[in-house]
Amino acid sequence: MNAESLLLLQALEGVVDKAFADVQPCTFAPGDRLIQEGDPPDGLILISSGVVQASWEGLLQQEGPLLGPGSVLGDISFLLGGVARASVMACEPVEALRLPQHDLHELMKSNPAEGQRVFRALAAINAQRLLTQTHPYGCDGVAERGSPSLMPPELAAAVLRFKQCAAAVEADLRRSESDAVLRRDLAAAFDTLVRLTDSLFPALSGETPAPDTPALQALRIELLPYLLLTRSAERMYRKPRGYAGDFLTIAWMYADEPGGAGELGTLLDRCFLNQPAARAVRNRRGLLREELQRALTLTDQRPLRVTSLACGPAAEIFDILLQDSDLADQVQFTLVDVDQQALDYVRERLIREGLEREVRLERRNLLHLCIGRQKLDLEPQHLIYSIGLIDYFDDRIVTRLQTWIHSCLEPGGRSILGNFHIDNPTRGLMDHLLDWRLIHRDQAAMVKLAESAGFPVGLTQCRFENAGVNLFSIATRQRD
Repeated sequence: MNAESLLLLQALEGVVDKAFADVQPCTFAPGDRLIQEGDPPDGLILISSGVVQASWEGLLQQEGPLLGPGSVLGDISFLLGGVARASVMACEPVEALRLPQHDLHELMKSNPAEGQRVFRALAAINAQRLLTQTHPYGCDGVAERGSPSLMPPELAAAVLRFKQCAAAVEADLRRSESDAVLRRDLAAAFDTLVRLTDSLFPALSGETPAPDTPALQALRIELLPYLLLTRSAERMYRKPRGYAGDFLTIAWMYADEPGGAGELGTLLDRCFLNQPAARAVRNRRGLLREELQRALTLTDQRPLRVTSLACGPAAEIFDILLQDSDLADQVQFTLVDVDQQALDYVRERLIREGLEREVRLERRNLLHLCIGRQKLDLEPQHLIYSIGLIDYFDDRIVTRLQTWIHSCLEPGGRSILGNFHIDNPTRGLMDHLLDWRLIHRDQAAMVKLAESAGFPVGLTQCRFENAGVNLFSIATRQRD
């Protein structure tokens, strides 16, 4: 998920309606061109929902980056002038906002202070892109494939051991009876690589990964061919929905059923699904069920009104609806997501289970919702939660979202937000090999975010799921 459009809309807050009279929501069908390389730009496009793909001359179409909700398009052409540097095509139905070029220039002339805010926002957007960009394999100074000499000796030895184990398992797959020891050796070698990557290339802070180095680039050259044999890690790296942790990737983690290219790919996927981060994703379902049961004890009002933001596959909802009928009968669920495919996935399962009337589904861009660019009609809620969203966004954006959550709660209602903890031992793999870069936070940071959003001091608690990797802040709105 991407916060680019929110940075820009925040810069324009207070002037967007009067300065951009021609702003209109726009839609694009699959295959439509949002931008054509070489054409004069006609403004900035802010993606509200859907996925697009960028391409430019000399780049194979399948190699172009996929961009999802929150992305800003046309900013380079606006900043530098001239024609568009890339083409952008809708991969599916896309909803967007267009800020016309003429109105942008008029704003710069009539209100230089606001114009400066726009330029700063665009500069921040491009700085973020630069800081989070994964460098291609062929950067200057990177060793050729097959040369791990740029890596620290212990890491080079671990890579060699892992490759030897993978080769042994591959050979064993051709035998009539498999050797369980070889599979255990492969899992142990993978675990060693994950631990070493995290310890040798530690993040600079909760927000900033370790800087890219020739050693990391060499590590990618060695390991990515293996990771791309898996089902789960391959989807994270490819990002078909524009970000790593999309609804289907999370559904596969919940199911805990490995897949991939051939038996080796499936075995490697099992190694990945056994990592602490994947276990933490699975564990959070049980934590949420406990918190829903607790919510019933905190109020006599029925039904208990509960909203899930960025709901994804909503597995925890089905756990309740299918396994705890007493609890399900007392709860009214609203599920919100920007991804239509995620909502379709949930809707199809609701229909299969005969539950389509039990749950309300709403498609919204939460970033636009929390600054008033979109609306959601909600009765005051007893519980609003999100378990896989805020670690994509910086503190300013999370505070904005949590302030909106606070405004939607009943007095005594609670907000539950999940975030990967700074001690996540899988972070090196996520940051440096899969480009799944999240903002990791500790308990103090989560409490501070809640209090900055208007939750009273002393009414925010934190808890972990059983793996100790996913951290949850539970903040209570003060009673009247």
